[in-house]
Amino acid sequence: MQTVWDIDQGVAMLYVARDKEGRIREMHPAPHGDAQEALPADNAEVLEFINERWRQNEMLQLDLDFIRVIEDLIELLIAKKVILVTDLPPQIQEKLMRRKIARQQITLEESVGMQGDDIIPI
Repeated sequence: MQTVWDIDQGVAMLYVARDKEGRIREMHPAPHGDAQEALPADNAEVLEFINERWRQNEMLQLDLDFIRVIEDLIELLIAKKVILVTDLPPQIQEKLMRRKIARQQITLEESVGMQGDDIIPI
């Protein structure tokens, strides 16, 4: 999709859909579904929507990074025998094992070169 430009002002137009309260709920570079209202890219509501999405994405990334820190801390405490895996509730044990197995599988796939692009079609 191409961004639509307002020829008179040289400003990119974005197409928005609004929620029941009138707030922007989605934005597209061209008309799409409910997003038919055109607003200039420098519109205050557009900038606020983009800024809010950026903050949400930043918090999500920080949360994911922090989860990894906690996971590594638990592994360290277990390795140093400060706690035993069996000291943890069963739900936490299961989640730790699932993440450990998933990470090992990803590491194995990366080391073997199974990342999709490297697969030779038959």
